[in-house]
Amino acid sequence: MKTNLPLGNRLSFKAGLMALFLFSASTLSFAQNRIYAHAQSSGVFGVACLGCHIENPLNAVGYNEDDYSTMVLGTALLGGIQQTLLFPDLRSDTRLVVGIGTDNIPLSVQLLSGVTLETMNGGTSNEDRRTIDVSLLKLGAIPNRGTVEFKPTKPYDGIRIGLTGGVLSLGGGFRIYYAYQDPLISIIAHSQNGQVTLGGNIPAEGSEVTLFNTSGKEVYHSTLQSNTFEPRQSEGVYIMNVRTKEGKTYSRKIIIK
Repeated sequence: MKTNLPLGNRLSFKAGLMALFLFSASTLSFAQNRIYAHAQSSGVFGVACLGCHIENPLNAVGYNEDDYSTMVLGTALLGGIQQTLLFPDLRSDTRLVVGIGTDNIPLSVQLLSGVTLETMNGGTSNEDRRTIDVSLLKLGAIPNRGTVEFKPTKPYDGIRIGLTGGVLSLGGGFRIYYAYQDPLISIIAHSQNGQVTLGGNIPAEGSEVTLFNTSGKEVYHSTLQSNTFEPRQSEGVYIMNVRTKEGKTYSRKIIIK
C-alpha cells in the first residue's frame, strides 16, 4: 500500500536523505584515501624473552579499527616482541598512522618508553627507529587509546613496532589496533559561472570526473583535458569523484554556482 506523507514530512524526509547522502559520501572519501596494512609478521627478538607472545596478531591487519593484537611481555631479559604491519605498495609521500592502546591504563609518553617504531622497505629497515614522544603520540577521548602519527622520510611498505622490557607496567599488554598510510594529497574545487576549476596536487589531466546529485544519481561524466570543466548543471550541491590515471579515486562535495 502506498502511503502519502504530508508536505512538511516529505520535505523533512528529503532533507534527511540529502544530509545522509552527503555524510556517507564524505565518509567514503575519507576512508577511500586510507591504505590499511594487509599483512603482518610477528615474533620475539633478542637473547631471552620468557613468556613473551602476541595474541591475535591478525587483528591488527585491515580496516577494522576496533579489534587489536596484544603484545604480552613475560620476563624480558635481553629481548622483546615485535610486529611488522605490511602495506600493499611502497610509498613515500604519506602520513603514517598506527592505532595503539592498553586494556585500562591511560596512555602517556612515559608509559610507552619501551615502544619503538621503524619503517621497512622490502623487509629491510630504513634505519629510522624512534621511540614515542609528545610529537608522535595523539590522544583522543578514550584515555587508553590513541595514535602514533608521523611522516616517514624514506619510501616504505611496512612499519615495525617493538616492545621491550621497559614497559613492564603495562600489565594487560600493549595493543595494536591498525596501521594505515594516509596519502598527502589534496583536491580543491572552485565553481564560478557554471565552470569548475580543480586545484590541489591531484593530476587533473587525463583523470575522469563524475558528478552525482544529492539523490545519488550520476549527472555528469567526462575525461579531463585540463583542470577546468563545464558540467552544465543547475546550481546546487553535488558530490564530485575524480579518478586519476593511476586508478585512485578521490571525492569531495562541491557547490556549483
